[in-house]
Amino acid sequence: MVEQMQLYVMNLRRAENRMLLLRERFGAAGLEVTRVEGVDGRLLDQSELDRHISGEGRWGRLTPGEVGCFLSHRACWRALLEDGGRFGAVFEDDVLLGENAGAVLGDTAWIPEDADIVKIETTASRVFLDSEARGAVDGRALYRLRSSHYCAAGYIVSRDCAQRLLAQSEAFCEALDDFLFSGLSPVFKSSRIYQLSPAICVQQWETTGDGRTHDPHTSIEGRDDKVKRRLPTGERLREIWGKESRTLTNKLMALAGKRRRQVVEFR
Repeated sequence: MVEQMQLYVMNLRRAENRMLLLRERFGAAGLEVTRVEGVDGRLLDQSELDRHISGEGRWGRLTPGEVGCFLSHRACWRALLEDGGRFGAVFEDDVLLGENAGAVLGDTAWIPEDADIVKIETTASRVFLDSEARGAVDGRALYRLRSSHYCAAGYIVSRDCAQRLLAQSEAFCEALDDFLFSGLSPVFKSSRIYQLSPAICVQQWETTGDGRTHDPHTSIEGRDDKVKRRLPTGERLREIWGKESRTLTNKLMALAGKRRRQVVEFR
């Protein structure tokens, strides 16, 4: 039996025009989306912000926009649990869809049974993937993701994983994409995360301008101005060791033909 994929788009009340445009994009692919009202971090008072922030992360204290973004993703995870689906796709409202999006996102049959998260977006950065594909769908292949791949504008999450993510993020100190897709994240280390290649979606700012600078109308307020905080010596050494050991493992596995480093294309 084919199970239809549930598609959730987070969207702020003040950005209705963006939602209208997104419905057109998905509609052109024969897809229907469920709007999940996003949390506007600018409207949260300090006590509400403090309730969700557990401390300083690697990039300092979260901005109100980052808190609102994280809470918006949590709202999508809750929607998946309430709807009862086995997998749900979560989108931010500035994504562009690639070719044959309807065939890819129309059902869940191609997703591995053990998948916790499938990243279906790309940021055009080099990442390590397993060499052997774990599945395919309409001209795209699926590989285990073995290194950081930031941004979280498009991913598929399992129901079980959504439940765990909610339990692990009652309070948080890292931005949502660091929480999910940084190699330093406990979530990344404990989850089976796959990458669709070529990716089926990309944030609009990736296809305009220089591909590196965020559009101020779509980026999270204040995030681009943050500076990585200086870590205590012990914490800094643990982070360096963690990065170097993962990189070494990936390189050794690549020499053995088990993994490869590549830029995930958008198509």
